[in-house]
Amino acid sequence: MSANGTRQLVWAGGEDTFCLAKVGLIFDLEDKCKAGIGVIAARLESGAYYFNDIRETIRLGLIGGGKTPEQAMAAVKNHVDGNPLAHCQLVAYYVVQAVLIGVPDDPVGRKDDDPGKEPPAEAQQTGSSTTTDASDAPKS
Repeated sequence: MSANGTRQLVWAGGEDTFCLAKVGLIFDLEDKCKAGIGVIAARLESGAYYFNDIRETIRLGLIGGGKTPEQAMAAVKNHVDGNPLAHCQLVAYYVVQAVLIGVPDDPVGRKDDDPGKEPPAEAQQTGSSTTTDASDAPKS
């Protein structure tokens, strides 16, 4: 599981890095959504989400992934606002899950038979890449 909660996702016609696993970003998300991170995750998973659960998760995740606040807001305005939410719900869900449980196949916490042995090169990446169908969302 990823120690830093960073995830590469293909969405909105391109690939972006998302990361919410910074205390300040989690506090900001909880404040914007008026709920704890666990409640936000449950709402995203169940489909009982609020608009800000999706919008703010993506915006703050992009900021944590390295975009400026202006770039993140522009991406949200172009690919979340005014578009079908189901496309972006999956992106938001993956971003929150990376914070809560880590990223699959990350070498952190991996146990080998030989503790001094290096993990394979493909396991040394710091995140994962996932493709979602959100790239087909119409642009506003």
